[in-house]
Amino acid sequence: MIASQGTPQAGIFALGTASHAYLEFDLHDGADPRELLGRLADLREPRTTIGGVNLVVGVRPELWRDRIGAAAPAGLHGYNQPVTGPDGFTMPSTQHDALLWLAGAAYDVVFDEARQAIAALAPVASVATETSSWPYRHDRDLTGFIDGTENPSLARASDVAVVPPGAPGAGGSVLLLQRWRHEVESWDSAWPGRRPRWAAPRTGRSSSRTGPGTPTSPAPTRTSAARSSAGTCPTAP
Repeated sequence: MIASQGTPQAGIFALGTASHAYLEFDLHDGADPRELLGRLADLREPRTTIGGVNLVVGVRPELWRDRIGAAAPAGLHGYNQPVTGPDGFTMPSTQHDALLWLAGAAYDVVFDEARQAIAALAPVASVATETSSWPYRHDRDLTGFIDGTENPSLARASDVAVVPPGAPGAGGSVLLLQRWRHEVESWDSAWPGRRPRWAAPRTGRSSSRTGPGTPTSPAPTRTSAARSSAGTCPTAP
């Protein structure tokens, strides 16, 4: 459900959701983007205790601001061009027109809600990509890297993640959806027996290492995201 103007979407801050689905849509040629927004706004989350699913809606910045005329942060644009690093490694651009992020305690209810949403949007938009996900050992990736250690507390999350009152797009947020291919077998064979020492997958706690003894490898010891208005898709306020 798209929240009222100035009100953040509650699903952004949901906790305890073990199953997730990310549906990305492209608007049909000649379709009215306002009809797409109307259909997105009509989507509803189940309100039963056994079928609870959180639903977050995202809209391409250019569609939201330029074609519909809704407010958005200045300079915000889609992830429209590949990002190329200094060594020539390229992260492809996969920007689409709309995103649905569904999250719940079990995948069966997420699956049912995803099917209903796809059917509701079918007259104006088609599914471009569909990704399912789940937490791995609570907060790890498949290499054992602990993720989210620098996330703000829930009490501060709104101050960090939501466009503040009075600013264009107030109540909205910016979402950057990333998909990483994990070559786990190659990873494990590169550092046999060493991964638990520096990635800390068995200690149950997070740590970062610097100085002597820090591995000189492609594995990051810590990453964090900085504020940026580029290469992102806003959730509709």
